[in-house]
Amino acid sequence: MINKQKKLQLNIAIQFAVFFILLAAFVYYVFTQGFEENVREKFKSKSEIVVRYIEQNPQIFSKGKLIAKNELTQLLHLNDVVYFVLLNEEGLLVDGINIDEAEYYLYLLSEQSKNITSDGTVYRLNMDVHYGDEANIGKVFVGYKAGTVTFELKQKTLHTILYSLAILFAGIIITYLLSLISFRPIIKLYSALDKKDRAEQKDLLSKLKDNEVGSLAQKIYDMVVQLDKSSNEVELLNEKLKDVFREKIYELDVEISHRKKAEIFLKKTEEMFKILFENAPIGMLIVSNDGKVLKSNKAFCNTAGYDELEIIRMNIKNLFEGVSVGNIRTTYQMIMENDSLDLECKLTKRNNRKLIALVKSIKIKDENGEPLNTLLQVLDITQIKKVQGELELALDKAKESDRLKSAFLAQMSHEIRTPLNVILPSIPILADEIGKKDKELVSILHAVDNAGKRLHRTIDMILSMSAVQSGNYKAKFEKFNLAEDMKNLTQEFTTLCKEKGLEIFFSNNSSGADISADRYTIGQVFQNLIGNAVKYTQRGHISVSIDDYEENKLVVKIEDTGIGMSEKYLKNLFTPFSQEDTGQTRKYDGNGLGLALVREYVTLNKGQISVQSEKNKGSVFSVVFEKKLIRVTAEDKNLLLNEV
Repeated sequence: MINKQKKLQLNIAIQFAVFFILLAAFVYYVFTQGFEENVREKFKSKSEIVVRYIEQNPQIFSKGKLIAKNELTQLLHLNDVVYFVLLNEEGLLVDGINIDEAEYYLYLLSEQSKNITSDGTVYRLNMDVHYGDEANIGKVFVGYKAGTVTFELKQKTLHTILYSLAILFAGIIITYLLSLISFRPIIKLYSALDKKDRAEQKDLLSKLKDNEVGSLAQKIYDMVVQLDKSSNEVELLNEKLKDVFREKIYELDVEISHRKKAEIFLKKTEEMFKILFENAPIGMLIVSNDGKVLKSNKAFCNTAGYDELEIIRMNIKNLFEGVSVGNIRTTYQMIMENDSLDLECKLTKRNNRKLIALVKSIKIKDENGEPLNTLLQVLDITQIKKVQGELELALDKAKESDRLKSAFLAQMSHEIRTPLNVILPSIPILADEIGKKDKELVSILHAVDNAGKRLHRTIDMILSMSAVQSGNYKAKFEKFNLAEDMKNLTQEFTTLCKEKGLEIFFSNNSSGADISADRYTIGQVFQNLIGNAVKYTQRGHISVSIDDYEENKLVVKIEDTGIGMSEKYLKNLFTPFSQEDTGQTRKYDGNGLGLALVREYVTLNKGQISVQSEKNKGSVFSVVFEKKLIRVTAEDKNLLLNEV
């Protein structure tokens, strides 16, 4: 029996020792994992910036190289990044920064949770790259400088080991002391029970009578037999009682938790509804099933002109009158009979004035689906209806004005063009009749010819501008080679440039000059721009060039060495009828419509136009078009014309 007592003492001591060993190991594991997780989250948050950049630029994988690599390198340098490697979904290298260092530090080991390198200088990390809700499209490997982090992590780990060992040794010592103290009376009890001589055993037990162990020893004889018989039954009943008790406690706890949550949610919901109801910007009423007002908010009181106490218990029959459009039932009947309703009706104010109101009604029902009351939302749209009527009237007037303008332009075009069609063909005939004898008459005829042509051009520009702005111009989009048209157009100005002593050049540096646009308006655009360049250049040259621009675009530049324009005038350059040199003594003639029409035509063809100019040095006009084929439907054409 002595051996059994010692084994029991030793067994309990071992169990407690194992417990403290497990406790120390648990403390060590939890704290070290926490330290490592904090370090990982720190570097992971930095890496998410790079991952979001890659996800926002998925074309990197198709191009096989990083976009804005210098800016990315600076960003990585600011975040203490040693290397950066980008792989596609197949594990193949796309691009990277400091790839040699990445391979030196075995960056692929980060996939095996080996984050810190063997020398402790680099922290390795990898993250998946996603595109929208789709699967992974690649993976990013990043290495960060980790010298300080590694040192701090080792220090924290060492402290954790020391704390764990302290817990372990303290537990073992406490276990040993407790076992000695607690087992001293038990050892005496075991010694007494181990005696075969009953008299000696009784004598030893009598010495233990004054303490708890002695009382226990005296009762052991009486209880052993009964405990043996009933122990199994008691244990079984205890287990059943524990299970039932545990289930009931859990059910009760869940029920109490659900009720508390429901009560809190209901209270918050009621408070939110009350706040929204009272402070809603539109009028709101709660109406009983017999049509009496139960509650009203401030907005409705302000709309109807009543105090809240006056509206309470008032029947909505006295507020709403008339019938909805196309229905013979009254507004009151429609509100009471429908679960949900939207309608316009008249609202009678306190001073008997009528308002036009937009009413929305919603039935509020109980859990059985029975209606409790009705919620009404009322919005005064009287002013909106008035403004709507005024707008419709103004629109009709605008349409009539536009019609009259078009009719006026057509009539004036006819009245002016008809005499011009007689005058202009007659001038060469008269010039041939007069010959070169009378130089004064020839000069007069030449002036008349120039003035007539100038008037004809002005009329054409006015009519063209009117057609574009009114949407009457029907663009015909077709695919053609812009370089060929520009070359032919440049050659047309060669003779005029020679007469003025100017040089004109054309160059095509684009990889392809096919565009889809309205050929007539494109020709008018560059006819006007090149004509202006020749007109306002007295010496030097005019250069026309076509170059590639950005991705799938081309730019046409008309550059001259003419008189240029001031920075102040450039703001109004494309405004109709605007000219920098105004007045009766201006050096160059013109009506100020040419560049305004140019911008309208460029916009019609989905292009962009810009200008750079310096006074007395020259100007550069740049026009950008899409290279790809533009598929324009009839709906798109109408949209373009409306935008113009």
